[in-house]
Amino acid sequence: MSLASCQEAWAKALSEGCFDGAESWIRSEGLPPHRRLWIYHNQLRIAWRDALEITYPAIVSLTGQRYFRRIARDYGRWHKALGGNLQDYGVCFPAYLAQRPEISLYPYLPDVARLEWARTESVAAAEEPGLSSQMLAGLDTAAWADLRLRLTASLRLVASAYPITRIWAAASGEGSHKDAARAALRQREAAAIIVYRQCRSVVMETATPPVWRWLLALQHGRRLPDAVALACEAATVLQIPFDLPDALAFAFERGLITAAV
Repeated sequence: MSLASCQEAWAKALSEGCFDGAESWIRSEGLPPHRRLWIYHNQLRIAWRDALEITYPAIVSLTGQRYFRRIARDYGRWHKALGGNLQDYGVCFPAYLAQRPEISLYPYLPDVARLEWARTESVAAAEEPGLSSQMLAGLDTAAWADLRLRLTASLRLVASAYPITRIWAAASGEGSHKDAARAALRQREAAAIIVYRQCRSVVMETATPPVWRWLLALQHGRRLPDAVALACEAATVLQIPFDLPDALAFAFERGLITAAV
């Protein structure tokens, strides 16, 4: 057996629990080969499970650890880590959660998971200094037509038909929020959330839908006038005002804008 074949069989044994190709080159001393391989396979599953528990503590709280570990086991079969760095292992977990039939009874869970993943990505994003609002003051009026505002790498935008920030707060042990979360769920209160890092801490805030839409357009590289037009469309539909100076002040105060190009 070539080295490449041995490595492939070893990887398959660890990730899938299929030991047929690897047993032949494992010594049988004390424990049979399949038992030896099972130890490594089981430890890998535990590492994957623990990585998910660290990333999604609110989901663990909402589902219970026992049931969460069942979901984590199934997720490990559905989505295998491709390397030793487990930082990105949970990236597909919200999508996986949404496709499980029983989760339809708790439709807010995938969105809470998306919020938790947004927090994880925000923590890992590169540090960037915010742009001073004074930088825009000297711009020629004609330049505004083609202006693009670059937003901080730590910004994540999450929208949900459910009050997921309140649910997250209740699941994270803030008992005073539990009644508010239940009341908001009964009212089907939607949420437009911005997640960003400030002073090494992750901040979650609810924005108005027009401001959220404006930030989303800027994040996708749209010119400032185009982003404003999209925000105004949302404002018209929802009958909520959108004011560009207020939106700019909101973004600058939080250090969300890092460049004007």
